[in-house]
Amino acid sequence: MKIDLKGYARNQDGFTLVEVVIASAITLLVMTGLTSLVLTAVRAANIASSRIEASSQIRNFQLNAYDDFARSGVPNPSSCGTVSNQCTTEPIVLTGMQVSNATNPVALGNETVTYTWDGALFLDRAAQAGPASHVASGVKPGGFTWYVEGRTVVVNMTVTVQSYSESQTLRFWPRLNP
Repeated sequence: MKIDLKGYARNQDGFTLVEVVIASAITLLVMTGLTSLVLTAVRAANIASSRIEASSQIRNFQLNAYDDFARSGVPNPSSCGTVSNQCTTEPIVLTGMQVSNATNPVALGNETVTYTWDGALFLDRAAQAGPASHVASGVKPGGFTWYVEGRTVVVNMTVTVQSYSESQTLRFWPRLNP
């Protein structure tokens, strides 16, 4: 059996150096584009997650505080209380009436709820002598102030999660007369 070496050598053509360089350049461009796309998607997901978390922290405070303010009178801050003299680290102390959740409600006695900001990160809620629980986290310095405006309590709150910050001004109307 005789092998035709000329025909065999002709069929073994490879890529030229120019073809390899061009193919490598195209592959590099495509991979760079895909990497950029993936990184953009990851950043967008992180921002969306931070936005949801910050909003959740503010809403958690709002839900807890809404009921507490509704059952109380206007708090009496000792060293502040006007728009020009906002409270920052001073606790909000609410005293109100606690009632049963029955068809004919029965008064269960006075209840004191205190909202305390630690001045660094956490806003805590403590009812009566019970343990404090975090109602908001990510409240950094300058992120929590409150003041009394007539019969309205105005709370300014900024929550920061990672690099995203969300601010809200919340107004609460205590219902009990002092």
